[in-house]
Amino acid sequence: MSVVEKKPITIAETKEILEARLEELDPLQRRVHDYTVRLTKLPSENAEALVTELVEQAELERGLAVQIANSLPTSVGELRTFLGRRRIIAEEVMNSILGIIEKYRSQ
Repeated sequence: MSVVEKKPITIAETKEILEARLEELDPLQRRVHDYTVRLTKLPSENAEALVTELVEQAELERGLAVQIANSLPTSVGELRTFLGRRRIIAEEVMNSILGIIEKYRSQ
């Protein structure tokens, strides 16, 4: 495989990419695929939609939105582990981010 584009992607998107090339994966890539199968929490389309919504509505950086989509935090405390060191964010903003996450978790 060669690098075509470099951008943060979710675990679900990684799984989809690897499954499209399953026959030609080397042993390391197969281990990464196994990891993605175990840790994927959302379908690829929902994960990308969640990232897009977090970037647009919550004004988060894409890399941070991807980390949040991969872990799907359930509380302000869990969300603070991602957001805390970057900037101070009002609790109502964090609750709105959790609302966006919950919308995709329940699909």
